[in-house]
Amino acid sequence: MSMTSVVLSLLEQSDDCIKVVAVDGSLQFMNCNGKKAMQIDDFATFAGLPWHTLWPAESQLAVQHSVTEANEGRAHRFEAFCPTAKGDPRWWEVTVSPLRNRDGDVSAILSTSRDITARIQREDELRTIAAEMRHRLRNAHTLGAAIAMAASRDAPEHRPFAMRLAERLSRLADVQAHLFDAGEGMTVKSLSDRTFSAFDDGTGRIVCTGGEDVELGEQGTRTLALVLGELATNSAKYGALGRGGEVRVETSVRDDHVEIVWEERFASDAQSPLAAPSSGQGTGLMQRMIALMGGQVQGEARPDGYRATISVSLAKVAQ
Repeated sequence: MSMTSVVLSLLEQSDDCIKVVAVDGSLQFMNCNGKKAMQIDDFATFAGLPWHTLWPAESQLAVQHSVTEANEGRAHRFEAFCPTAKGDPRWWEVTVSPLRNRDGDVSAILSTSRDITARIQREDELRTIAAEMRHRLRNAHTLGAAIAMAASRDAPEHRPFAMRLAERLSRLADVQAHLFDAGEGMTVKSLSDRTFSAFDDGTGRIVCTGGEDVELGEQGTRTLALVLGELATNSAKYGALGRGGEVRVETSVRDDHVEIVWEERFASDAQSPLAAPSSGQGTGLMQRMIALMGGQVQGEARPDGYRATISVSLAKVAQ
């Protein structure tokens, strides 16, 4: 058995869609599982055709680019949509690699395609759920503000309070809507300012002091927003923000970690704070998400306040 036959036999055993493409971009070979995945009954009708022409127009540039990369000796990866030969919708993760001859020249191109349709569908479902949550939360905040304003019509003396409450609910809705749409480009400071705007009553009792600002990726934005929001919520319910005190937040970079210090100080005439739950759902979720980002949360109750230190991997928050 020739070496070529051995190689082709091995390719036939793969669960993925394996193709051999000529350096000119024409399709030369597809393994059995590939033909099954693509619902191709007769490969002869596709053999020799330019590979990129078998893809939809919106995916063809990605395919052509991958062929160019392989011809220049570089492996390349892309994700793109391509229906089967019978029209069933499919998404593919494609890896393209150069095949070299004995002289080291690229003589052909190997393409491995994996069906990722289920993953793409799950991501679409999650985006749909997130959009519905955003819509429902905004409606809930709007309804709460409307109820507060309606209740104040019969009690004019309470109208200033109702207006402040409605404004606070509006800011909270804006914060949550932004976090659902979180993307690249935010920093810890901009995230803190936006998150705390829903808790600040205009007296500047939440202060972000000095320290270093850090660029955040999407996952880092969502995770730190949850953590800071949970700390602010607990403070409003049990601690300084609910009892006339203040909060200071400082960010620094230590080695390969971002450290955020949250420090509450109660007002001098405040009553003893309520005991915050140490294992509530919000606190537990916060700790698990920080752990997934290679970090930890340490909290310490003090006679005059509360201090929490959040440490997360610098590489992780940039994702």
